[in-house]
Amino acid sequence: MKLVTSFLLSLILCCAFSLSAQPLNIYTEEWSPISFSVDGKPAGLAVQVVEEIQKRIKSPDPIKVVPWARGWKMLTEQPNTVLFTMTRTAEREQMFTMIGPVAVGTTNFYALKNSGIKITSIEDAKTAKAIGVYRASVEERLLTEHGFTNVAASSTPLLSAKQLMKHRIDLWCNANLTAPSILSDAGASIDDVESLFTISANHLYIAFSQGTPNEVIEQWESALEAIKADGTFATIYHTWLPNDAPPMQTERIGLGN
Repeated sequence: MKLVTSFLLSLILCCAFSLSAQPLNIYTEEWSPISFSVDGKPAGLAVQVVEEIQKRIKSPDPIKVVPWARGWKMLTEQPNTVLFTMTRTAEREQMFTMIGPVAVGTTNFYALKNSGIKITSIEDAKTAKAIGVYRASVEERLLTEHGFTNVAASSTPLLSAKQLMKHRIDLWCNANLTAPSILSDAGASIDDVESLFTISANHLYIAFSQGTPNEVIEQWESALEAIKADGTFATIYHTWLPNDAPPMQTERIGLGN
């Protein structure tokens, strides 16, 4: 009987170890300065945070920079998948488990300076000729939910920024955290545009797909808490966003909470 009990216990422990040791598919996107690639290697604020988490929990899984739509597809279809950074919404809380926030900003409507466009409510933006957004992003979903029919989705935020500078769209819907860097890549400056209206706060998280073991998520959460507690997170944050206050609380939201 003891041999049988010992065997069953060993089998359970072996299965549990195997489950937690499964490799993770880790994805992020081109969204500088939060995440982007340089010579094929991931970089940016959130990338450094995730790499620090991985170092502390001894996770060797590579971070892959992919279009957001591809990362989203993998997150919704495959267990053991991580996607960052993800804006918190009520819908997403029903789909994934998220830890963070990794960054906090706002989602705004931008127009060229001296465009003459006036927006005092989200409804005012429906009269614009076209609004540029990143395809499959939270901005596109937000505008669709509000009944917008003048949305011009692009495969990258950079394309939307270029369209704004070339007067091909009236408004650009994007996060304030990434707007300066994207405009710089477009050959412009944040001084060339003006924020006309803030739609919502933008709280960014690390998301885990359904089926990802709870113990894996707990490891990541504990490591993020430690990074924030010992000052590492603030140092990383101020490297990329020197004028912004880092979000120092850590929370787990979504499935299983």
